[in-house]
Amino acid sequence: MEHEAEVIDTLRQHGFPESEMINRDKHGAVVELAGRGTPKKVIARMLDIDPKTVRTILAKPEWTPYQRRSSESKVLAGFKEFLTRRAPEVDFNAVVLFQEARHLGYTGCYEMIKVFVRPLREELRLAMEATLRFETAPGRQGQVDWGTSAVWFGERRVRTRFFALVLGYSRRMFARGFPNERLSSLTAGHEAAFAWFGGAPRELLYDNPKTIVKDRNRETGEVEMNPTFRDFLRHYGVHPRFCRPYRARTKGKIESGIKYIKKNFLAGRRFRDLDDLNRQLEEWLTTVADVRVHGTTGVRPIDRFPQEKLIDLRHVPPYRLESPIHRQVGSDARVAFRANRYSVPWRLAGRQVEVRADNNEVVLLHDGAVVARHELLAGRFQERVDPAHFRGLFRMIVEEEGSKPLHDPRFPVEDVMVRDLSLYDRVAGIGGAP
Repeated sequence: MEHEAEVIDTLRQHGFPESEMINRDKHGAVVELAGRGTPKKVIARMLDIDPKTVRTILAKPEWTPYQRRSSESKVLAGFKEFLTRRAPEVDFNAVVLFQEARHLGYTGCYEMIKVFVRPLREELRLAMEATLRFETAPGRQGQVDWGTSAVWFGERRVRTRFFALVLGYSRRMFARGFPNERLSSLTAGHEAAFAWFGGAPRELLYDNPKTIVKDRNRETGEVEMNPTFRDFLRHYGVHPRFCRPYRARTKGKIESGIKYIKKNFLAGRRFRDLDDLNRQLEEWLTTVADVRVHGTTGVRPIDRFPQEKLIDLRHVPPYRLESPIHRQVGSDARVAFRANRYSVPWRLAGRQVEVRADNNEVVLLHDGAVVARHELLAGRFQERVDPAHFRGLFRMIVEEEGSKPLHDPRFPVEDVMVRDLSLYDRVAGIGGAP
């Protein structure tokens, strides 16, 4: 054991740390270690392989690449290009590839495709292992992603989305819970993060979310962005970057941050509502996430943060996300918005109103003045009605029936009729019997 420790120390002095050796091509590592006089058993322990494998490699030190079996059926020949392109898109699932190939006319067996896909999967695995960790310069990059978790709000579990932004250099993180991943939530998360950090990095790295990426050219890799979000980033002077499809490993910093939120912050907690969750989340970011010693940098994020050279956004006005949305009020004094309906004062029937919405509220305006406010409905084909919007409607209906003759001597005088108050609700269409 002492000799083994001496050998490892010697290798480290020559620029071959143990962690690096394990991640390198094992064949080449065995040959190089043996050439430095390292015992076979020590090599096997260092590379976590069998001593017999070490002896086999040293018996034939020249490495030869994997050769696919020449007995491969000609039936597969016309489908190799399709399988090679399609395999990463279905996570190398041979069952899915077999089914799709059959639709394209493949007549061979499942095992043949399974054997063909195996080295493709291994090739990607080795490529991912060879991905070098790089450290981001201060202020250069942040990474953005969404995470999802079922959170306890009182007695209910509610599926909640977590926006997170991690600064690449300091590893300082911001996170906030949202009810959805709509564009309005995405931009609100960015603006909250910029306010939290007091600025923004020069570029932000994203996966390929549908709210941002409308399309991607498979040949060139060029991304067609959602024009509104592109304008949003330009407003703040931030440049977007996107991971290559199926290479989410390049976004490892933020994915580690999402896992950290789930395991450290959410574990065993219950909240009153989303506002309570975000209040506690900000406290956790300040008292826990910022001051822990980061496993990669070995430094507390809050101590590295002063070196971040962020874009100063203090004098940049907030971004107005949506162009004005206009709707015509129906004859029933309702406005349709996102497959739901909201009431406005009945006198606006047939008029145009402007609709503004955030994550929790719908505001309706006419001639620049607010005429109605409603809680935003989460589902579809529902409605929110304020009974106050229909006051005076019944009186108008009665008046429109025409003035009745009051002095006809042939018409008997009747007692004053007392109307059921529920009639007013029926006129407004908000309840009661038809």
